[in-house]
Amino acid sequence: KAIAEHLALNPEDLDREALLKEDLNLGLIELNDLIAFLSHRFNITFEAEDVENVRKVEDLVSLVEDNLLD
Repeated sequence: KAIAEHLALNPEDLDREALLKEDLNLGLIELNDLIAFLSHRFNITFEAEDVENVRKVEDLVSLVEDNLLD
């Protein structure tokens, strides 16, 4: 829901299998903005090596969930 909010999309329209760059047209700056937004929103810190492997919406959701469990 937070990802959809940041991208100004309806949460129901956001496919968890969508590729961030190819399907959602996120460039490096937009992706970094999204990651910074999520970091601030959930008060979590992402490791650089974890973020570089994020390709799909599902990857980003899993990364946030994993960090919330720590």
